[in-house]
This record gives sequence, C-alpha cells and structure tokens, in this order.
Amino acid sequence: MIYVLIEPKFKNYPWCHRAVRGLYEETRKKRMAVSEIGKMEMIPREDETACVLLLGATEHWINRQIRQSQELGTHPIVLASRQSSPQDGIFSSVVMDVRDSMQLAIEYLRNLGCRKLALYGVNPASASDPWRASVFKRLIGENGAIFTNQSNFQQMYKDFSQVMGDFDGAICANDYAAVSLVRHMRSSRDLKLEEFPVLSYGNTFLSRKFSPTITSISDNYEYFGKAAIWIYNMIVKEKIISAVNIQIRSQLYVRESTGNRPYIPSGRPMQEVKGILENLFYEDEEIASMAKLELLLNQCDDTDFEIMQCLIQNDSYMMISEKCFISETAVKYRIKKMETVCGVKSREKLSAFFKEFLG
Repeated sequence: MIYVLIEPKFKNYPWCHRAVRGLYEETRKKRMAVSEIGKMEMIPREDETACVLLLGATEHWINRQIRQSQELGTHPIVLASRQSSPQDGIFSSVVMDVRDSMQLAIEYLRNLGCRKLALYGVNPASASDPWRASVFKRLIGENGAIFTNQSNFQQMYKDFSQVMGDFDGAICANDYAAVSLVRHMRSSRDLKLEEFPVLSYGNTFLSRKFSPTITSISDNYEYFGKAAIWIYNMIVKEKIISAVNIQIRSQLYVRESTGNRPYIPSGRPMQEVKGILENLFYEDEEIASMAKLELLLNQCDDTDFEIMQCLIQNDSYMMISEKCFISETAVKYRIKKMETVCGVKSREKLSAFFKEFLG
C-alpha cells in the first residue's frame, strides 16, 4: 500500500499540486491504491508492503518524517529536491537534477553576455535551495554571489539593490522570487530589465502570465509522482534493492524577462571552479594487484582453486596433475590463463603473487 504524507505548509503550493496530480494519474493507470494520511502513526503495522511518499519543502520536516518512518519499518520515498547524506539512513528519493538545471541556467545567461551573476531568493530552511546554492557556487566561483531570504523579499531586495550594479543578471531560486525582483526593479527603476536578464525555477502559471513573462526552468514536478510509483514497484518486487534515487531532468522556457532570446547549447560540459580531487585509489599498485586477483577468483572453478594451493606449495606440473586429476597439458593451460589475468609472465611469479595474498 502507498501512503502519502504532505507537509501542511507545502499543501497550498503549485509544486505540491503538480506532484500529487502526477502521482494520482499514475496510480489510476496502474489501478493501485493510495491513501493520504495526516501522520506517520496512521500506517498499519501489519502492512508489509507499505511505503510512504513524503512531499515537503522544509528540511527539518522531511528529516523528522524519514526518521519516524524508519522507526516504524516503513520505507520512505522523498519527493523533494534535497541532497541526501549518509546520516539520513536508507530512503528513496525523486529529485530535480540540480546540477544539470543550474548549468543550464548559467550557460544560457552567459550566452546572453552575463558574466557576473546573482543567485537571488535562496530560502535557507528549504530542502532544495541550499543544495542549489552550493551547486551555483561550485560552478561559478567568484563571478557570482548568493542572496538569501532571511526575513522577507522586500528586505532582501533592499540589500540586493545596494550592490546590484556589480551584477549583470540574476538566477532566482523560484518564480515568486523572480516576480518580486522584477516588480521591485520596475518600481525603483534601479535597472532596466533589458539590461538585466532574470531567470527562475518553477515554470508556474504566474511566470507565464506575469508581465513581463518570466524565463523559467521547469522542475517537471508532474513526473515526481510518477517516478515515485516506479520506485515503489521496484522496492516491493525486488527485496534486494534497499533504495532507489531518481533525478528528473529540467527544461528551459524562454520568455520576456530575458528578451525572448533563444538558448543555443554549447554542447560542452561546464567545469566546476574548484580543483578536481585526483582519485589516487586506482593509482595504488597494491590495490591494482588485489583487483587483478579478485578478477581471477571470480573466474575460477574448484580445480583452479586447487591449482592455486599447489602453486603456493611450489608443486611441479606433474605433482599438480596428480593432485587435481587432470593432464599436465590442462594444468599448463590453466596456469597460463592465470598468468594473463594477474599480469605476470612466469609460473614462479604467479606462485609468489598467490603467496603474497593467499599464502
């Protein structure tokens, strides 16, 4: 049985409505039962196939519900753009591909000539905004700044207006922040919109009907609910799977807030500003040797394992043949295959190799 628990504050927002609509459309097609609950304790203990879909926007609320569902033995599926961490425990999730969407936003504005960008309207208590801000910072480095909504949009704009001249474009955390920014810009006349492109996230009806219309990246929340059903079916049918995480691709809708100028993809992946940490694990010769041995062990049968023990004891081809009840030709053939996999060129070196790890 699928249970749905929605954060009360989140219920009246379009993102929630779209996810729920996608969920119920998918369950109707598959003739699956769904029950919306008000609290975690409403899930029957005897329901062994229970999964709970958590729809929320606040990090604290989502974390609390994950813990409660795990305590009840119910698998949680989180429908929110939040980044998981090891301490969260086991849960499945459907999230927006935040890096892909942020790269899309930055690349589009750079195509318009913007070089100093602001990320505007970040909600620090949100499940998604801090993650989005960290990706923005990694991708753009010193050529951008983040403006957080600590109290209200009006105060945030006052803070932003003092340094607005340092930037030539803005990415807003959501459509509401974008509409607010454009309204304040228009009333204060700090900058003309054609000189300061504004892009946001959500693709809400407001972004399409507001004047000027807002260029927005869709999070495709309708697919969040559908993806959750796919996860549920995998978790219930395949007991070996402990969790499934799905990222939803975003889509850009170009409108008046960026002059209706089309997006022309460069086809080149954007490099993160910070230096790439070199993975030295695979450069370690000891690790490489163990990997070769593991590769060999996965290919061996019982006779091969007997031959390995014989090589560790320095047995001759004849002695190995007698112990393993196979011809000397077969012994030599098998040893030659082992040498190839392990990257050694003689029986003596193969013997030393086995002694190092198995002797």
